[in-house]
Amino acid sequence: MKNIVFDLGNVLLRFYPEEYLSQHFCKEIYEELMIIIFCSDEWVQLDLGHLLIDDVIDIFNKRYPKYQKEMTFTLKNWTDMLIPIKENVEVLKECQQKGYSLYVLSNFHKEAIFTMKEKYDFFSLFDGGIISGFEHVIKPDKKIYELLFERYHLDPKESLFIDDSLANIETAKHLGMNGIHLRFDTNLKEELKKLKIL
Repeated sequence: MKNIVFDLGNVLLRFYPEEYLSQHFCKEIYEELMIIIFCSDEWVQLDLGHLLIDDVIDIFNKRYPKYQKEMTFTLKNWTDMLIPIKENVEVLKECQQKGYSLYVLSNFHKEAIFTMKEKYDFFSLFDGGIISGFEHVIKPDKKIYELLFERYHLDPKESLFIDDSLANIETAKHLGMNGIHLRFDTNLKEELKKLKIL
């Protein structure tokens, strides 16, 4: 194994929008916002890079005038909920120290990834990566994995993918990568020890 490929959300960055919204709004409002924002086609379009945050704010303000203030606040500040998962960031550092090449493969908005790179220095550990917002394709579409292989000349058989989505891991395995499905109760370091990565 030469390459370790990391997803971001709930692998290196904690992402629990319901918990975040509940800190700012009453139950009735945050439940509505969860559906309006995070379950919307527009959220997918942000991941695909076809829309920017201001575009989505305009669309939602027209569609849901009742929640203009709440939606604008959420969409302008949602990256505040993305907090590093310390133990997994430490694992990332250990992998680099062991000499593995490190890559990102993530469904992520263009604007948000710039914010994260400015905020958190662990991004400097990566040798490269594919962010869906720049490529207009999202996991689990096999095209985004193939982009990673082609751009960085990676052999899938020499690459391990870590993601919190089983569907994304299944695509990786179909393409010849090994994978770790990182559920909320999974200890990443222990999983890597089982594979003799650490």
